[in-house]
Amino acid sequence: MFSGEQAHQLDAKNRIRIPAMFKLDADEKFVFCKGAAPCIYVLPKRFLEEKAREFSAIPFFNEGMQEALSEFASSFYPVEADAQGRILIPQKLREYAHIDKNVITIGVFDRLEIWSEEVKNERRNKKSYNDFMKVLDSYGK
Repeated sequence: MFSGEQAHQLDAKNRIRIPAMFKLDADEKFVFCKGAAPCIYVLPKRFLEEKAREFSAIPFFNEGMQEALSEFASSFYPVEADAQGRILIPQKLREYAHIDKNVITIGVFDRLEIWSEEVKNERRNKKSYNDFMKVLDSYGK
């Protein structure tokens, strides 16, 4: 389970190190994908396998659903760290998340989110912490 946040930077070759505070299981494979907001999700590969089973029930000839599924699935990139623990962020994901240099990695329980520091700060400046808590309080009501 992940929580907290850490600011850091891409290197000159568009690689990052996942901050040590977010210990990833060395035996588990991870994928990067587009997040719901303009950020990158870091998810265990088993998440992809669970979603594949869940989405196998989507009607094969429902064009709208199949197109949405295609967009979702096309945003996943398997990633591996090099010998120094660096991970290359695919260009399409960097563009989607508006990541240039400075990033913030946030632990959100079962996933990590990699944000452009500028984008995350802009979004945080639009709402107060209390506004975010009200959204969470309304979940399930």
